[in-house]
Order: sequence, then C-alpha cells, then structure tokens
Amino acid sequence: MMPQIRILEKAIAEAKNKGFLGKNILGTGYDLELYVQPGGGAYICGEETALLESLEGKRGNPRIKPPFPAIAGLYGCPTVVNNVESIAAVVPIINEGGEEYAKVGVGRSTGTKLISAGGNVKNPGVYEIDLGLPVEEFLYSEEYCGGIANGKRLKAVVAGGSSVPILPANLFLKTITGEPRLMSYESLAEGGFVSGTMMGSGGFIAFDEDQCIVRNTWNFARFYHHESCGQCSPCREGTGWMEKVLHRLEHGHGKMSDMDLLVDVSKKIEGNTICPLGDAAAWPVASAIRHFRDEFEWHVTNGAEAVTRNYGIAHYADPLPKPEPAAS
Repeated sequence: MMPQIRILEKAIAEAKNKGFLGKNILGTGYDLELYVQPGGGAYICGEETALLESLEGKRGNPRIKPPFPAIAGLYGCPTVVNNVESIAAVVPIINEGGEEYAKVGVGRSTGTKLISAGGNVKNPGVYEIDLGLPVEEFLYSEEYCGGIANGKRLKAVVAGGSSVPILPANLFLKTITGEPRLMSYESLAEGGFVSGTMMGSGGFIAFDEDQCIVRNTWNFARFYHHESCGQCSPCREGTGWMEKVLHRLEHGHGKMSDMDLLVDVSKKIEGNTICPLGDAAAWPVASAIRHFRDEFEWHVTNGAEAVTRNYGIAHYADPLPKPEPAAS
C-alpha cells in the first residue's frame, strides 16, 4: 500500500476516534463516513466520469455527458467530484470567511495554489504560493525554485502540467505586450494559445538551454498515446500518429512536411473526443511547433547531428521586441 494511503487512513481513524466522523458527529445528529479507494494509476481516471466508472469496478472510460455526475454519478446517484486541493481550500474559507480568503491572490485568481516545480531548477518541490506571485520571483528566488540549476539559462517552461502549451523563456517571463507575467490564471493565459498558456494542474517544468524540445514533445506524445483509453477514434488513432511522427523527427528521419502534418492531426483530435484527454495530447504538440518550429526543422536538415546533440537555446530567451505604439 502506498504510504500516502496509510497516512490518510490513519488520519481518518483519528478523526473517528475524536468523534469528528461516523454516526451522530459531536451530538449533532449528522452522519458522515470517509473511505479511501485506491485506483490503478490510470491517467484517464483523472476525468471525473472515468473515475466513477473505475469506482464501480468497470474499465475507466469517460461517460458521455449529460447526464453530469451531480445528476447521475456513482451507481446512478447524484455525486459531487472534487480534487483534494479544492476540498483543502474549504477550511480557510469556512474559518476566515470568503471575503477574507479572497484578499489572498489577485483579480479573479484568489487564494493559494500548489505548484509542483521540477525540471532544471535548483530547488524542485511542491510550493503553496499566493496566486499573483510574479513568475520571475517564483522561478528565480531562493524561497521557491532558486533559479536554473548548474548556472544554465532558461530555454522554455511548461507552466501547468504536460497538457498545457509550452512557452519559450521570453514569452513565459513576459506577455507579448511586455508586461511581467504573474502566477495567476489570467496572466498565464494572456495572449491565448498564440502567446500564452494555462495554470492547469500546477505541474511546473523548467527546461534549460541543453534540453531538446523535439524529444520532450515526443515524450509527452508517448505518454498520451499510452494513457488514451481508446474509446474515441480521434484520440486513439491520433495520439499514435503523433508519437510515430515525433519519433522519426527525434531520431533523424523526419521530413519538412511532418510539422504541418502534426499540426493537422492535432486539430483533428482537439474538440472531437468525449473527454479532454484528446485536447491534452494535442495542445503541447501544436504549441511546440508554433514556438520552436526552427528547432523541429533543424532536426530534419541535420538529422544525423540531431541524434548526437541538441539545438541549444537559440533565440528563445531573447528579449521580446517592443510592441508598436497604437496609431492615433
């Protein structure tokens, strides 16, 4: 059994012994039981209806909605599905009040957010940040990531997990209009998918100048091909095609037409599946080609060399050109 499950079950037992769970909690007449049900580790079961199917002992395939789980969920009963981070936020909201809790953060991004920082940073780990923290402070201050490891330069960032668009260093640190980015839902999304990304799950990955974007994109595609439940043809077939094309690009056998082919396949997957896993597979591929196309093309024109070394940082960390002033 995973140690996290043992810790949680121990906490539940302690709560029951204190009278905070079970029958007639603290004499109020209110009953509440908590159970821990381990899953099999399938990524697709992060989708709420696939999770419910798995809890019922079935294969973890997402359901067609409607009906939504709040109407017909587990065993056909109304069910609320939340992640642990959302439930944890309830405590300060109840204790301090919604207005007080909303003072933390910025704009519509209120409260805190757990960020799992990894990749080429000095201080990888899980950090609880106030939403609205400047991305430069999060990445470079010793309180958080501590900068890029081994004195290297930042090349690219995946800000919110493998499914969100990857950004080159210059577009991550500042928006296309030159404004410093913040660790908030609105700031990271500024520019849309053309020049922005998403907060997503908070899975933060920094890439230094020695990392290969083509290889990373292929790795993401392998993951989504493996984790697709196979229920929807665009996802089942499309993820496999993207993995194969990216494999040949990474291993020196690519063609110039492959980049447009990948973009075309990603468009045919996006928005055409029962659950968002198809979108999650398409977005990192499309964004990698959008922002790092010259690196992909270099893998085609220098196939043998691309197998032995990486493209480097190129212009991805160069300051963004100043926006032209609006015509009066």
